[in-house]
Amino acid sequence: MLNAETPRLKFALYGAHSSLGNAVTCELLTRQHEVVALVDDLNSMTVRPGLRAKTGDLFDAVSVSQSVAGMDAVICLYESASVPTASGAPATAQRQDFYQAVDALLSGLPKVGVERLLLVADLSSHGEAPEVAAALQRIAVHPMKWTLVDAETDGEDLSLEDFADLEGLGDDDRRVQLRRIAAGMVDELERPQHLHQQVHFRL
Repeated sequence: MLNAETPRLKFALYGAHSSLGNAVTCELLTRQHEVVALVDDLNSMTVRPGLRAKTGDLFDAVSVSQSVAGMDAVICLYESASVPTASGAPATAQRQDFYQAVDALLSGLPKVGVERLLLVADLSSHGEAPEVAAALQRIAVHPMKWTLVDAETDGEDLSLEDFADLEGLGDDDRRVQLRRIAAGMVDELERPQHLHQQVHFRL
């Protein structure tokens, strides 16, 4: 629940269709924030109060800036197959483009005054790849208020409704675990503790 000290914020979300993306969306809506899901196909997202969809290309700085204008922060779940691209091909099939995505975010967000970025990727598995290492070096020296999150998006089999009511579920339930990761991510956005740092969230 949103308390009196927490402002209502607007978040752009790349990778909203992933299981973690739906958990993040649910967490944001529960806290009464607004979510703009950035997708390839507007018809793929069911809008509801506090949630709307826009199209955009994560790998193009101009598209990024147009898509995130007016947002307080951007959450990018890069591992999601639903991350929007110009070709419509899954971003996870274009691992070499991680640097391009990071460059587009770092170039596009400042153009429209968005200062906060939460970038989520499976860095434990791919962090040694040359293009990923180069992207991490690029972001490390950037003055933007960024936080890297080492996590997996955990597929696309869980919907927003799956996270709506977790009462009675055990701690080992995947929905509970993903919702906890989502809560940690939103906590970081509301009350930053790890600016210019990398944090790890694992099931």
